[in-house]
Amino acid sequence: MHLIIYGLLFWLFATISAFLKAVREDELAYQTERIKNLPKGLFIAIKVLPALISVIIIVVFRPSGALFYILLAVALVFCALGDVGMETKFLAGVLFFLIAHLFLTANFLWHSYILGVSLIPLLSFVISYVIMIFVIIYAVRFLDSSEPRLGPLKIPLLIYVLILSLTLSSSLILWITIGNPLGVVPFIGAIIFVISDLLIGIRLFHHHFNKAEFTIFSTYYLAIFLLTLSFTIYLF
Repeated sequence: MHLIIYGLLFWLFATISAFLKAVREDELAYQTERIKNLPKGLFIAIKVLPALISVIIIVVFRPSGALFYILLAVALVFCALGDVGMETKFLAGVLFFLIAHLFLTANFLWHSYILGVSLIPLLSFVISYVIMIFVIIYAVRFLDSSEPRLGPLKIPLLIYVLILSLTLSSSLILWITIGNPLGVVPFIGAIIFVISDLLIGIRLFHHHFNKAEFTIFSTYYLAIFLLTLSFTIYLF
């Protein structure tokens, strides 16, 4: 029952946030000056609610103090801070999300280690990360092929996506190590996180596409939601 309540609250505020952003960016036919002129602070408060609700659900329903849930909750706190940063100062937002991915990666890798990593999960981790490196190289070249170019942001963004890729690969190694079929859920969440951030890069540095902000927000919240479900899938 508590998961149903969590899901309803999460997607209620996620949908409101995505809708508000789309309206503010003139992406929807429905327009109203009241929404467009909504105070930025109020919009940010709504935007961070899904991540904060995720933190609350983990703290309330996994009170054991196990390291897995603590690190997952901390990562989501930094996602919430990243939400604020992306609306105020871009590089600050990138930094907060980078820290969030470091916590997620450390969490998945550590618990894979304590479970005992065999050869197949380890190879899966290496292969997936190598694939992501090639994807990153192509993506950076693509984003840097038009105006505005990445410029001085190129190195910070490159570091960020390398860490982001570790979240994906580490979620894969934990899934294979623990052998829980539902472990595919956070792995898919990590993949969607990569897609969401790639869409942000395209939107900012290459070209504007139809319903860009609404699509970015929707994929981001789906990624957060699926990664949060780790606390129901992996029991430590």
